[in-house]
Amino acid sequence: MELKTRILFMGAATGWTLTALLFLLLSGKQKPVLTRKPVFVLEPLFPAGRLLRKTLHLPDRQEKNRLRKLLEFNSPAEARDIARNASAASGTYWLMLMPVLLMVFALSGSVGLFLLELALLVFLSVLFDLWLDRELKKRHDAFRTEFPSMLTELALMVGVGIPASSALDRVSLASDGLLYQELRRSVENQKNGMTAEQALEELSTRVPLREMRKFISLYRQNQVKGGPDFALLLDEMAAGAWVQRKNHARAQGELAEQKLLIPTVLMFIGILLIVIVPAFRNIL
Repeated sequence: MELKTRILFMGAATGWTLTALLFLLLSGKQKPVLTRKPVFVLEPLFPAGRLLRKTLHLPDRQEKNRLRKLLEFNSPAEARDIARNASAASGTYWLMLMPVLLMVFALSGSVGLFLLELALLVFLSVLFDLWLDRELKKRHDAFRTEFPSMLTELALMVGVGIPASSALDRVSLASDGLLYQELRRSVENQKNGMTAEQALEELSTRVPLREMRKFISLYRQNQVKGGPDFALLLDEMAAGAWVQRKNHARAQGELAEQKLLIPTVLMFIGILLIVIVPAFRNIL
């Protein structure tokens, strides 16, 4: 790299550093909200990134979507704090780390190293969304795994004459799985004064599966109308849930086989190269 180019990039790094220091000073009066999430890097400096987005009028179109996802396993206050920090994170990373990238590029002159560092910076910017989607997938998979067992246990209790609300209370204590924890939380909310409608609405928010919404709708109808058919309907729903669980497990197994196929193909290509390259060298 020519000396003029190096000087240009060092000047850009210096200017960016001064800008970052300015935003740090201007945001110094704002107390950072520390969520202690390991996915957040430089969290104490997030007020500077938030001020940068506000100064540049950069709206975060993903904030509402993140908030909706976070409400599944966080309280409303916690979810709002985490969503706000997620919005400020990318601005903070670009503001604080870009001068380092420019300075390293000016000193090393390596385009490859600069592109690698730039890729790492982009990865940091999207890391929270990747983490959130992964956590939700694990959570939803656990719900789908536990849902048929929960329905079967509830149907058995209702079938022997136990009232639906008491049966749900007993079922919630039958396991420590995620779905059972959410059921316990719903039952405890009702015991603490929350109406059944509000508790069920919160349950549907924290367990946003189509199967769970169908169950909650059926449970509400039984609470309002009653009738002897509730246990039979639960049995039918449980049978369908077991079929869906088997189909989901089969699909996951096929996906795992496809993932295992990739390294097998790569190994086969490597073996072919080991055999073919020396053969071509001998021919030439």
